[in-house]
Amino acid sequence: MTSVPDDTGIAAFLLADSRLPSGAYSHSAGLEPAVIAGLGVDGVYPYLRSRLHTVVRVETAAAVLAHRTDSGFDRIEAALDARTPSAAQRDASRRLGRGMLRLAGRLRPGHPAVVELLRTVPKPTRPVALGVTAAALGVGELPLARLCCYDDAQSVVAAALKLLPIDPMDATAWILAAAEEIEAVAQESLRVQTPEEIPALSAPWMEHWAEDHTTRTRRLFVA
Repeated sequence: MTSVPDDTGIAAFLLADSRLPSGAYSHSAGLEPAVIAGLGVDGVYPYLRSRLHTVVRVETAAAVLAHRTDSGFDRIEAALDARTPSAAQRDASRRLGRGMLRLAGRLRPGHPAVVELLRTVPKPTRPVALGVTAAALGVGELPLARLCCYDDAQSVVAAALKLLPIDPMDATAWILAAAEEIEAVAQESLRVQTPEEIPALSAPWMEHWAEDHTTRTRRLFVA
């Protein structure tokens, strides 16, 4: 007899769907501006890993904290803003977060965390909106943390397939090759207990490329 995933499992798959308003069809995890700046095929996997150990560590910890609460989102948002020097990256995250929050409002309009986030932070950052949406859909902390890491990695490789001459099999292999590092980052995020404990990590070139990207009139992705 074939087993059918329960609603929680299906919700996790939903949140990993690149067709979401905040998915890989909307943003490239900063890869598009990196490619415009000269990043080639050989740089995609190192770029993926660099994000995993900087941007993704910050965002995963924030998403887990948002998942645990139904109030105090402004403190998490302030901590994220303080750790995101680039105004372009902050703006892109909030545009993507608003799309994710809209999804949560449609699927779980009465959930306390969704109601509170809509009331207090109508334009949340993407990790905060993702954490709240995951909680509203019954997705656990560790699956959420893994989802944050996987989603960023698959956004990078999905964009790479559109922007560079890459074999799809190589792109899939990069995700698998990063599996142990993804798990380590996910597990580490669960140890964060307060917004002040969110890692403060910087990726200056990514920030610089993101700022340049806002001035371009021809681009495929919001970020």
